[in-house]
Amino acid sequence: MPVFDRHEPDLRSLIAYMVAAARDKGVTLNQTRLVKLLYLIDVERAAAASPSLTGLRWLFYHYGPYALELPETLEPMEGRELVVGTWQGARMYRAAPGAPDGDDWPSGTRRMVDDVIRRYAALELNELLDHVYFHTAPMRDAVRGQPLDMTQARSNPPLRRQRPLAAPTLPAEAQAQLASWRERRRHSQGPLGRDRGVFLSDPEDERLALEEARGRITVEPDVEP
Repeated sequence: MPVFDRHEPDLRSLIAYMVAAARDKGVTLNQTRLVKLLYLIDVERAAAASPSLTGLRWLFYHYGPYALELPETLEPMEGRELVVGTWQGARMYRAAPGAPDGDDWPSGTRRMVDDVIRRYAALELNELLDHVYFHTAPMRDAVRGQPLDMTQARSNPPLRRQRPLAAPTLPAEAQAQLASWRERRRHSQGPLGRDRGVFLSDPEDERLALEEARGRITVEPDVEP
């Protein structure tokens, strides 16, 4: 008999764990990066034909995946499970003392969450967005303002078999825009090593960096969620 019952984490416990685990790897998560990691966790679960771990309803919002119910989860956590710092206006998250350690989660769940954090948390933002927007199956043929079909993730290979990330091939003009964005970001990053803007959806700089690649997804500009 097990010493204690193992159970899947609720969303607040998952977020607190992710923020603490990323911090242990030298990465302080802001909201944009946290949202993308939560999405990638659900993509990995869907790829394994398992239920969503976050319970969030993902849709194609602005330029990528987002869940409209996230603010109502994050706001009560601030000052409790999450310590909020700022850097040039950005909200940066650290876990409060007593963050979950995942010891009472199913071992496969904790291993998968750790793998997502290990693989993606420290990527430059443009690399993370490249992967989320163009290399995850639910974003293929996605329509702005519409829910993402997470079952499409079953066509993604499991994380442990994926090859190292490679940036998508972009037209020359888009490559120049992306290089310019990277240079601007290099000058704007501070000692926390992450992003300046505070966004639960995606900043304007992401549009500038990726606008020439928009043909990879279906966008209906006048459709709002």
